[in-house]
Amino acid sequence: MAKNDAQTINENQSGNLPSEKHDKITQPDRNIGSAEKKHGRLRHQERNFGLVVDGVPYTVKSIPFLFNEELRFRIILNGASEHVFTWDSQIGMLRAINDDSSVLPAGLEEALSEKLQSQLK
Repeated sequence: MAKNDAQTINENQSGNLPSEKHDKITQPDRNIGSAEKKHGRLRHQERNFGLVVDGVPYTVKSIPFLFNEELRFRIILNGASEHVFTWDSQIGMLRAINDDSSVLPAGLEEALSEKLQSQLK
């Protein structure tokens, strides 16, 4: 069989063309769906609000997201510093957990926690 005949046979067989693309069929992630039901769709909306803590005004952007089926919040303060908040069952409030969370004033962290919790209700 000549080389050209072999190429023709391969091209005529369905699915053997290297340029032929097959769509991947993916199943929906059931965990994300159940987590969304658990936390509600309203909790997954970006929100902007202002806070004044100890006489200092802050503009806050709150972006909820799921991490291992746990609701967390990406908080951007004054358009610059970014922090991640999650529920801390030991102290009974949301708190910052990222590396530079120690730079947040305690009053600001508490005010953010109260505001975020009020949005969950």
